[in-house]
Formats: sequence, C-alpha cells, structure tokens
Amino acid sequence: MRRRNHKSRWSIEDSGNAPRTSLPIVGLFGGILLAGALAGLSFLYVWQGNRIQELTAAYEEARLNMEAELEINRILSVRIDEAFSLERIARIARDQLNMSEPTIVRYVSIPTNESH
Repeated sequence: MRRRNHKSRWSIEDSGNAPRTSLPIVGLFGGILLAGALAGLSFLYVWQGNRIQELTAAYEEARLNMEAELEINRILSVRIDEAFSLERIARIARDQLNMSEPTIVRYVSIPTNESH
C-alpha cells in the first residue's frame, strides 16, 4: 500500500507549492481599513470643532439678546414706577383736572364695633 502524503489545510508547515498571495491582500485590506478609520476619526474631530464653534456663537447671541431684553425690562420698570408715583398723580390732578390742594383737612372717626 502506498502511503499518501496528506497535509491538513491548517497545518503550520509550509507546502512548497502553495502561493503566498493572501498576505499582501490582507495587508492591503488592513491598510484600507486603517485609512478609513483615520479618515472617519478626522471627520468627527473637524465636525465636533465646527459644532462647538456654532454652539458658542449661538450662546453668545442669546446672551447678548438676554442682556438687551433685561435692559428694556429695567427701563419699563422705571417708567411704570414713574407713572404711578404720587408726585405725578398730583401734577396731573392739578394741571389736567384743575384740582387744587385741600386747605382744610378733616379726619372722620369711624366707630369700631366692639360690642361682640
């Protein structure tokens, strides 16, 4: 009987007639994969920096708008306080309604109901 020289496909020993073309292809795919990963990470880095700049600009614009609105609110509060001041009401009563200051002040006492 003849003995066949049969080697496993997974053996470590080098068969002399097997082509060695798989190693460069794996290296090529690995290089492409690494380049793609680097390109993706670079894109994320640039996108993240751009997004941070956009958000910072939006924050500054909102802050400036809020400061302007707070200034308007302060001005309106002062105008409301002036509109309801006693001096202004007395001036309007004298000038526009032709009212005068009372000369005689009379106090009226109101009896309290202590009979309970």
